[in-house]
Amino acid sequence: MKPTATKTAEANPAALDRILTAEEELLPSSGFLASVMERVQEEAAAPPPIPFPWKRAIPGILVAAAVLGGGAVELIRHVLSGASEISLAPPQLPAVVARPLPSVGWVALALGASLLSWMLSHRLAGRSGLL
Repeated sequence: MKPTATKTAEANPAALDRILTAEEELLPSSGFLASVMERVQEEAAAPPPIPFPWKRAIPGILVAAAVLGGGAVELIRHVLSGASEISLAPPQLPAVVARPLPSVGWVALALGASLLSWMLSHRLAGRSGLL
């Protein structure tokens, strides 16, 4: 079996040096250096990125964490209190849910107002070139 070039080079460092010095020197193409330097200058001239507004985001993050934490606590409390009252009977709907709700109109009005607000803000942002 014939030894491979890597096994020979590992055994003989002089052979490795001879192989590496015998290869041609790699030279970049004529416009490579100019294009790289042009790109470096473009990056240097670019304005710095806009920093994230942490002072405005932290209160919202804290409120969201509090809401999620409170919801988790209530869910656990509900599961623990209902664990002893397990029944196989199908659940019955309360009378409030069975009859039409008078507040459905208010919910529809709130959803419509939210939709109009979103459409207006989307249109204004589109005109300013933000979207």
